[in-house]
Amino acid sequence: MQIYASVFLAAALMPIQGIAAAEATPRSGSSSGMAQEHQHHEYGAAQQPDKPGKGKWQARDWTQYPLIAPVMRRGERDRMSTGLMEKNIETDFFEVFSPDSSVADARRKVPVEAEGTVIKALPKVGNYYWVSARQEGNGQVTVASTPYYFGEPGPAPTRLLLEQKYELEIIPQPLPREHGAWRESEKWRFMLRFNGQPLANKALRMETEFGSKTSFTSDEKGMVTVLFPRDFKPVDKKAEQGGHSHGPRRAKFVLAAEHDDGGKHYLTAFNHTYSADAERGKNLLAGVGFGVFGMLLASPLLRRRKTDNANGAREA
Repeated sequence: MQIYASVFLAAALMPIQGIAAAEATPRSGSSSGMAQEHQHHEYGAAQQPDKPGKGKWQARDWTQYPLIAPVMRRGERDRMSTGLMEKNIETDFFEVFSPDSSVADARRKVPVEAEGTVIKALPKVGNYYWVSARQEGNGQVTVASTPYYFGEPGPAPTRLLLEQKYELEIIPQPLPREHGAWRESEKWRFMLRFNGQPLANKALRMETEFGSKTSFTSDEKGMVTVLFPRDFKPVDKKAEQGGHSHGPRRAKFVLAAEHDDGGKHYLTAFNHTYSADAERGKNLLAGVGFGVFGMLLASPLLRRRKTDNANGAREA
């Protein structure tokens, strides 16, 4: 029995130790410009009221970069509309870009509302839209951008992404497919562009709401390969059993770049969400299963050795 216990314990501990080592690997990161140090926060905290007098709702502070974030609005149930709010940027309107440039209002301005701004898809035009906010003053131009998916048929976002919208741009290459997502531990490509031309050797900084900070550099074609950090917390099994599943876990991230030209300082930020690694937790189960399977295969050999030892003892 001691041999069985030793084999099983060793097989079970090997994958656990490997996962612990991977989770403990330090992540490198840097931040500058408008980004400032902030505290680490847990995922899934409820939204808190903004400062008195502003009359809107915002998520907890996890970055100083400009953001465009979803906001719940009472009575809004239309799948072809959503509520958005600006953060860390002052603007009077959102600019909305449709995936179909041939229709009326393909590029339109929507006045910002204090309790969150309703963005509606155009009739019979679904798929990804691009939403931006711009602030200019005192020699600085600040832009926040985010894509939003409306679940109706519509043109692929290829043209939408390549269309020049502002001076300094961060462009996903590509966006995730329908029902897809950026995921931790995956590499995705983004393009840095200024006035429609690739921007080489420029830093692209990433921050996540879990506190991860990393920096990447564009190549000669303005392309940046971004590795999403593996920073989701393990699932709380008790909370998971007591609640209901609402799909994959998601967390917020922002990418930001800065550039100086013509006496002006440009800052642009792109934000969205990313999901937990789909294989998280499966490796542990697979490792334990493999250990048990190996133990079962070794059982006949162990029994044979035990029998041989017993026979040798009797002959002696």
